[in-house]
Amino acid sequence: MIRKGKGMGSSVEKRQKLKHQVLEILEGGLHGKPAARVFAWVLIILILLSILFMVLSEMERFEPYLEAFEVIETITIGIFTLELILGFWTADIRFKGHPRPRLRYMVDFMTIVQILAIMPFYLGLLLQDSADYSKFSEAFELLKLLHLLKIGEIGLHARKDRKTHEKSGG
Repeated sequence: MIRKGKGMGSSVEKRQKLKHQVLEILEGGLHGKPAARVFAWVLIILILLSILFMVLSEMERFEPYLEAFEVIETITIGIFTLELILGFWTADIRFKGHPRPRLRYMVDFMTIVQILAIMPFYLGLLLQDSADYSKFSEAFELLKLLHLLKIGEIGLHARKDRKTHEKSGG
């Protein structure tokens, strides 16, 4: 007979609690808890900076700053990639009851938008010396503009949260 000790099962419970907390930050929006609001503002600022640097990098007078723009873009893409990974990790909480929550997450419209928005960066790393990539690089760069939809999604979460808050009398 196997006896269940105090610690048995608690790691699963802790992981589930952590997933709930992470999901709350990812989806909290501008009217969520403080950590969610900070995260939402960081995403908005990173998206706007990314687009600004994309535009500035095409201007000759900002050529001396291209290396700095690339460093900032790499950090930004890293954060967006981490957000995708965390979204995948928390999909079983977000889509609770769905037979395949991670697949559901991957085919979610905003997930596809996020993947398409960061794809140019990773394609650039893989194909940077390829003639094929240079032909399509400008079109790929335009996919970054899809991040603007993320700002809209953050706004939708904020509106949804505000309506829920108003209905609860808060």
